[in-house]
Amino acid sequence: MRFKTIISVSAVCLCLALAGCGKTATDSGNLIERDKTQTAAEHGETFVPSAAPGAENGAGLPSGVVAAVNGEELKPEDLGYYIYNEAVVQMYAADPNADFAEFDWSDKSIADKIVDTAISDAVADTAFRQKAREAGYSVSEAEKTASALVDDAIERNGEDSFKKTANALGISDVEHYKKVYADIAVFDDVAEDFQKNPTRYISDPSVLDGYADDRGASVRQILILSGTSKGDAAEIAREVNQKAKNGEDFTALMSEYNEDSVKDKNYVYTFTRGEMVSSFEDAAFALGIDQISDIVESDYGYHTIKRIRGAYELRNYWKAQSDIKIAENAAEMLDFEGVINMAKAAAESAEQ
Repeated sequence: MRFKTIISVSAVCLCLALAGCGKTATDSGNLIERDKTQTAAEHGETFVPSAAPGAENGAGLPSGVVAAVNGEELKPEDLGYYIYNEAVVQMYAADPNADFAEFDWSDKSIADKIVDTAISDAVADTAFRQKAREAGYSVSEAEKTASALVDDAIERNGEDSFKKTANALGISDVEHYKKVYADIAVFDDVAEDFQKNPTRYISDPSVLDGYADDRGASVRQILILSGTSKGDAAEIAREVNQKAKNGEDFTALMSEYNEDSVKDKNYVYTFTRGEMVSSFEDAAFALGIDQISDIVESDYGYHTIKRIRGAYELRNYWKAQSDIKIAENAAEMLDFEGVINMAKAAAESAEQ
């Protein structure tokens, strides 16, 4: 089912551009909004003094390095997509009907929030990829697949055309596009596999209960459609909700009652702030791990939601287990205006 009609197209286009990207609606499950930046201390990050040009600071970060995650350096050009993606999120939060090219990007408070969140997310995704590799996930295969798909798209459409697609997403060049594409693939694959094989990634999954936040969540739901053919929708929803709260097996109830349009009636939704309709989203983020919501109404019908451990809790845990250093002047290194202008120019050129 589709939960929201106004959705950031950046993550969607990144995954579809290899086949030709347009402003296409998408099913929920795509990584969209990353809201409410958390402090460095909450994630074990160490802010280090900035260095003079050409020198190293006291923590060993060379000048021009925004952050290091377990020794892997992130430079300004590595964060272009993160800046663009968060910019789209903040734009839609400010005005759901906004146009990227026409939006007023001069608000410093919005720009600062976008940059801070971009740094936090880039660091988290880097840690996620590293830890996934350590857990046995074939990151190299994801990277090979991304490289092959990009190379094929360039062969079909030309490098100039593909670079415009990359630039329109805040990505400066082909190689960085490959990297971002691979990182998204790793996250999505691990998110799905984690639900089947949690101990592959963490020996005691219950540890993740302490790493839930309101940036991203995974849930199962039972939807009774407003126009269900099974009887009175509200009454059926009340019955199902009570059964779930009485301790009946949630996945069994999903198999019996769920009228979601996804093929897998036990589907797990993994999403971030801004992706779902507000009533569903607010209820989901209000839950603790393994808690079950009251009945939640939406335009689709009546939802019973159960929050479960998922990829965002795992990402928070892996980030906390990482050695992270962020330069004190990290935000100053990032050319927010340059990324926005590059994306606008590329999008306008593609439309001509």
